[in-house]
Amino acid sequence: MRRFLILLMVFITALTPVMAGGSSESSDGAYPSKMLTMIVPNAAGGGADISTRLLCKYLEGELGQNIVVQNITGGSLTIGLTSLSEADPDGYTLGYFASTNSNDNKLFQGVVYNADSFTPIAMYASDPHIIVVGKDSGIESMDQLLEKLKANPGNVTFGIGGAWSSHDFLRQKFEDATGTEFLRMVFQTGTAAVTAVAGGNCDVGVPFVSEAVAQIEAGNIIPIAISSEERSPLFPDVPTLKECGIDVVHEMWRSINGPAGLPEDVIKTVSDAIGRASANSDYLAEAEASGMNVSYMPYEEFKDFYWTNHEEYSAMIDAMNSGN
Repeated sequence: MRRFLILLMVFITALTPVMAGGSSESSDGAYPSKMLTMIVPNAAGGGADISTRLLCKYLEGELGQNIVVQNITGGSLTIGLTSLSEADPDGYTLGYFASTNSNDNKLFQGVVYNADSFTPIAMYASDPHIIVVGKDSGIESMDQLLEKLKANPGNVTFGIGGAWSSHDFLRQKFEDATGTEFLRMVFQTGTAAVTAVAGGNCDVGVPFVSEAVAQIEAGNIIPIAISSEERSPLFPDVPTLKECGIDVVHEMWRSINGPAGLPEDVIKTVSDAIGRASANSDYLAEAEASGMNVSYMPYEEFKDFYWTNHEEYSAMIDAMNSGN
């Protein structure tokens, strides 16, 4: 009997490493030791999805693990971001995040997360919007668009990729700077807004460059201005808003965030991996071809920037709500 018990204990001991295989870490504690999930709260094909998938393509090599991109859409991004905020803080569920999202609880009813619900890891891009009109619109310049706006106040349709997204804040800045007013049309993505502009169902769209490249190159839409400080290398003939006499510069930063409570070693590992991917010449070439503006900011800088940006947008929202 005693011999049987000894043999049984040896057998159980031999099985122990196999049974421990379900752990989130490898035997030496290295992260990551298994596949990661990257939540994108936007629909497939939009600027967020395009940029995240491209980053993940190179991030997989840097982390040594596969990354599954999961589009969880709805609620103007809030459903996907709710899933991210509620994920286990073990580093295996990360997600796309952008400029306005830390203030979603001020913009949408029923949002259960706030700025404290996430761990900012690193910024990987900062993209301007490109202002486009349909090829049959009769508009070929910003001056012509302003003339139409002043002749038809509140009747020129403005397509945005999501309610109270970066597109919407650009609209607000544009209207304030020019004393004009658009008729707001909300689409699920900037790509959908571009499609509506190309089909003559919307007058003006302000997609990200990555969302507009195909339709511009096909000649279905005309770019008349870009919202960055400098012209886009992809469309060097398109003037900036400032060059058009409109004192507006507006870009949306994109980052990878995790749920609150991520361990410091996980944050550093992912932030450093994004940095190495951002220096990869193949990645940079693909990003430029897609219209994405790579702008890496590591965790040490981004964590402070995240809160500064949060306060700036919070003040803008308060001002809009008060009518100022």
